[in-house]
Amino acid sequence: MGRRGGAGLGVCYELYSPAGVEPRALFTRAATTLVMVTAATGRPQRITDELRQVWQPYVEEPVAFTKRG
Repeated sequence: MGRRGGAGLGVCYELYSPAGVEPRALFTRAATTLVMVTAATGRPQRITDELRQVWQPYVEEPVAFTKRG
């Protein structure tokens, strides 16, 4: 997990070649932004302190993307 905001968080990931394939190759890097919403209203809902504590062990630096020409 990368950046966390008031109602959203970034999920970052890298996809590699299957286990056992050598040399290991990075296929892609991606980031997805998830926003917590209240189901009844569809409006953003702030992430609670409790959820932040649960997710803390998974927080890392966001993936780095190369510049596109």
